[in-house]
Amino acid sequence: MRIRTLLLIVAAVVFVPGFLAAIVAVEQVRDGEREAALRGLRETVRASALLVDREVQRSIGAMTGMAQSDHLRTGNFKAFYEQALAINQPHIWTLLLDESGVQVVNTAVPFGTPPPPAGAQDRVAKVLASNRILVTDLIIGPATGKLVTTLYLPTKAWNGKRYVIAQAFSVEHWKATALTLKSSSDITIAVIDRNGKFISRNKNSDELLGKQARPELVAAAAASSEGLIRHQTLEGVDSYDAFTHSELTGWTVAVAAPVAQIDSSATRSVIWLGVAGVIALTAAIIAATFLGRTFIHVIEVASRAAEFVGKGVTPVITKSPLHEVNDLYGSIAEAGESIASERRSREAAEKERNLLLARETALREAAQMQNTAKDHFLALLGHELRNPLAAITGATAVLGHPRTTPEAKAKFLAIIQRQNRHLAHIVDDLLDVSRLVSGKIVLEPTRINLADCVRRCVEALRASDRASGRVISIESEDVWVNGDAVRLEQIVNNLVSNSLKYSAPDTEIRVNVRAVGEQALLEVVDTGMGIDAALMPHIFEPFVQGPAREGFMASGLGIGLALVKQLVELHGGEVSAESRGRGTGTTFRVTLPKVSQSASMPAGPNQDAAAPRRVLLVEDDLDAMETTSELLRLMGHSVIPARNHAEVRLALASESVDIVVMDIGLPGKDGCQIASELRQMQQMKSVPMVALTGFGQQSDRARALAAGFDDHVTKPVDQDTLMRIIDERTRGHVGS
Repeated sequence: MRIRTLLLIVAAVVFVPGFLAAIVAVEQVRDGEREAALRGLRETVRASALLVDREVQRSIGAMTGMAQSDHLRTGNFKAFYEQALAINQPHIWTLLLDESGVQVVNTAVPFGTPPPPAGAQDRVAKVLASNRILVTDLIIGPATGKLVTTLYLPTKAWNGKRYVIAQAFSVEHWKATALTLKSSSDITIAVIDRNGKFISRNKNSDELLGKQARPELVAAAAASSEGLIRHQTLEGVDSYDAFTHSELTGWTVAVAAPVAQIDSSATRSVIWLGVAGVIALTAAIIAATFLGRTFIHVIEVASRAAEFVGKGVTPVITKSPLHEVNDLYGSIAEAGESIASERRSREAAEKERNLLLARETALREAAQMQNTAKDHFLALLGHELRNPLAAITGATAVLGHPRTTPEAKAKFLAIIQRQNRHLAHIVDDLLDVSRLVSGKIVLEPTRINLADCVRRCVEALRASDRASGRVISIESEDVWVNGDAVRLEQIVNNLVSNSLKYSAPDTEIRVNVRAVGEQALLEVVDTGMGIDAALMPHIFEPFVQGPAREGFMASGLGIGLALVKQLVELHGGEVSAESRGRGTGTTFRVTLPKVSQSASMPAGPNQDAAAPRRVLLVEDDLDAMETTSELLRLMGHSVIPARNHAEVRLALASESVDIVVMDIGLPGKDGCQIASELRQMQQMKSVPMVALTGFGQQSDRARALAAGFDDHVTKPVDQDTLMRIIDERTRGHVGS
């Protein structure tokens, strides 16, 4: 037997069993191809259903936006009609129906066209009762007379009336969107409503729209959410028909392909498989022939080499190429490992780059927000400071005019005093925020009747311009708390002032104080603008403000409620706000721990309060020296002025004083250094000293008290406060 014959036998032994196995698998391949084609049919019907849902969802989004239209709220239906025209698409028009089902707006006809007889009462009533979206089956539009499907969406009540917004889809719309197929003209696709009628169909649509689909398809669609049947189409074509349901509408979407088209793909696959088998068999024969020649050549070379050995000659033998192929495979494996390693490195670098980019973006956005908040705060601060300064400047000019009458002088002096208090209030609020942030506010708690505290504060607010035209009512019962009287009044003042700011004239603000279990409850209730849900989580943050009332400019710095929250928490209590949205008013609630009523009574007034004193006033600013000196003289005291350390020593060398009122920021030695030096003098050891200064931090107060001052008062100080401090500190020291 020759080598070539042996190789052909080996090839047959290897190939024939495989070829027989391929023949056995042909039918399986045929079935697999058919299943693949049917899966493609199912995917087509699902995609078509998604197209239907996409169109419905787009319409829902457009109508939801229209439901929030200001024109609907104001009843401007002409403007609403123009706005609705802008969102219309080809073969889609928008309607607005009232509660009785009558068309108020229909963009399919000119505005003002008399509405057709109401025919949607039941659908409108159903939508309003369920407050849900309704999608109809195929109907005839009363205004256009066309076959349409309609989507209804309820609106919220506007001025006591509710409406329903609808969009009507003509059958031409569905044909242009959900029924466009480019793959094959033999495929039939249709949309069938819940009653089994064709909404649209890509074949014979003019004759079949509004007609019943095949009963077997309608029955199968009613029994299952999706599936596949084989039946005759209305054209008499034996077809596979895949169907599913639109999730938003409940309609059936069906796609039918001829059986011949599905099976032809499988038949082609079998033919190609047979051709491939023949080609493989031919290739095997050729390979066996080629390898036979190679082996014969090797044997011939070996035979000649043996002959050469026999003759004593060293033969030259060519090596087999199989070793080189193995080397090639090894090189490819190494190259593959190198490429994989490079890809992993590139993916890691890309991931790190994305993380750095996201972090940089977040930091940039945060910086932008902080910068915007800073600019807004500075703008408000400038506005709040310039207004009172402008009033003070104007009033000062009027007071200095020689033709100003005494009545006008009294009026403009009151303006200066009022605006000065306003400036002091702004500065105090800013300093309080700074102290709260740094944790330097210290309470001076005593047992206080919260009801009395609230009544005093409300009475003062009633007499102010802020309460003009508004009623502030109080319902209170005695309830005692352990708190700082000044800070509690600050809490009440900020809450009531906030309600006054956002309440219209002729409205009432109710302030309630009562005990609830072991808590004292303070409520401030108004019927003003209310608070949006988006703003509610941030109202107690510094520099946050709601929008101003219509027709009014924004005022204030947005720190009042932040102070309230911090002060309430320092008292061991909680503060909260409640509002159902814009225009519904707001309720603020403060709860504080309740304590039992104190048995001790406050001491009666001291009869020595009005005695004249000798006051050493130390101030380097000439205007401040003049105004404070004159104020002290009007109180009945005598004033010894000094502007620096040398003048203080000179004044004390010539006469005695009852009290020292000294600025801290002095040229040369400052007030704290001078106070320490005076406390070393025998004649000044028991004389009261008051620091009157613009340095108001807690550290400034501690430094002043450590230097020997008995009191630390921040500028500006009002007349009553200065009088009270002088009287309290000089009792028992006069004439000593």
